[in-house]
Amino acid sequence: MSTRLVFVSDGFKELLCSSGVQSAVESAAQGIQARANANANLSEKSTGYYMRTVQGSTAGRWLGFVGATDHETLVAESEYQALTKAVSG
Repeated sequence: MSTRLVFVSDGFKELLCSSGVQSAVESAAQGIQARANANANLSEKSTGYYMRTVQGSTAGRWLGFVGATDHETLVAESEYQALTKAVSG
């Protein structure tokens, strides 16, 4: 016995653009940001890693970004993989 799945593109687009998915993406990005800042062992003068969520322009789905803000966060990534470890863990 086989089962056939039919994907409804409009339904997926509506789901990916929903406020629930926005919250899930934002929460995941905040977790990555927090882990990256903890991994980096930054001084008080560093602003730490930043996080933002945006709605993509092509499909409209929610995207999360975490990145370096200053020299210290760049060094923490290059020497200790602070952000890389935060994403994978």
